[in-house]
Amino acid sequence: MKYANRIHNKHDRRISIHALLLILALVTSIALPSLRPAVAHAQASGTVVGWGDNSGGKATPPAGLSGVTAISAGSSHSLALKSDGTVVGWGTDNDNGQATPPAGLSGVVAIAAGGNHSLALKSDGTVVGWGSNFFGQLNFPAGLSAVTAISAGFTHSLALKSDGTVVAWGNNDNNQLNIPVGLSGVVAISAGGGHSLALKSDGTVVGWGDNTFGGLDIPAGLSGVVAISAGLTYGLALKSDGTVVSWGVNFFGDAMTPPAGLSGVMAISAGGVHSLALKSDGTVVGWGENSSGEATPPVGLSGVVAVAAGLTHSLALVSAFDLDDLIALVNGLNVHQGIQSSLLAKLNAAAAALDADDTATGCTKLGDFINECAAQSGKKLSVEQANELITRADEIRASLGCP
Repeated sequence: MKYANRIHNKHDRRISIHALLLILALVTSIALPSLRPAVAHAQASGTVVGWGDNSGGKATPPAGLSGVTAISAGSSHSLALKSDGTVVGWGTDNDNGQATPPAGLSGVVAIAAGGNHSLALKSDGTVVGWGSNFFGQLNFPAGLSAVTAISAGFTHSLALKSDGTVVAWGNNDNNQLNIPVGLSGVVAISAGGGHSLALKSDGTVVGWGDNTFGGLDIPAGLSGVVAISAGLTYGLALKSDGTVVSWGVNFFGDAMTPPAGLSGVMAISAGGVHSLALKSDGTVVGWGENSSGEATPPVGLSGVVAVAAGLTHSLALVSAFDLDDLIALVNGLNVHQGIQSSLLAKLNAAAAALDADDTATGCTKLGDFINECAAQSGKKLSVEQANELITRADEIRASLGCP
């Protein structure tokens, strides 16, 4: 088995306020049985499960899709990143080509599906885009490089650079491109409908752009954040204690507040007007707008290592767990870029050793991974994140017969 480096992108799928008001008004006014397709529960490693609005087939992964390490859900399409660095897209509402990756695209380490455009981050730190460019959302700044994370909004795009600064391009009608002067020390980004969010290395959150619905009303004193996700008109933050904080409002009247008692969360994803949380036991919790069943995960869904909330559909990456799957799990955390890169480096070193039949070194590198997770528990990783990663790594070590 070959294990390729996978640097996470934030699974952020955001929608323009003005366009979505019209789209969702239409969707929620029509109750079609086809919007809630039966879901076959995937059992193999690296497979994708979808639910919610399936118009255009965006919630139905291609038959035989496997070996997936990351997922992203947009407005009318979905993307999957495979372990060989290639990208698969689906959804027949593809009038702008957003579900059709460029021929020959390879070496991809992160993906982001927006309103009707898509982005891919390559291993050399450059960005590739396809789909609609009506608002310039594919017009990358000249010389853009050293990128470590990407996020696609409805009509704007964000990139996080290795120096902790943020670059934005595309539509700016809500000032979503007006990055605060001097913003630095950023470790994660998320593009919403008309606003943008950034997570800083000190665990605080910064926002800019449209605040009509309170998407920038970050709670005073919010700290200890390890992941962020921007929805249409609101924001989510995952804290180091495994709890979720939200702000902003949903113009459909559905509460954006996470379910009472929600804890043990490892990853979050905010969609159009619904949200998903991945728990450390591999189950998924959803809340918010649910007219198409997008906030109701399939009964019995488990073994999930990543989630992605789109406009009115949802995706989950299901795994049977091996080293590839642990890499995928780290990819799905949306945590501090430095700690994520460090953990991935250790896993890739373990993978290289195992590929060379050097089990002893593989065991050592997995041990180093476990030690770093333990050291960062409650710091750059939540306790739940650290415990889950340690448990999974211990399982792999046990299967290898490590001392």
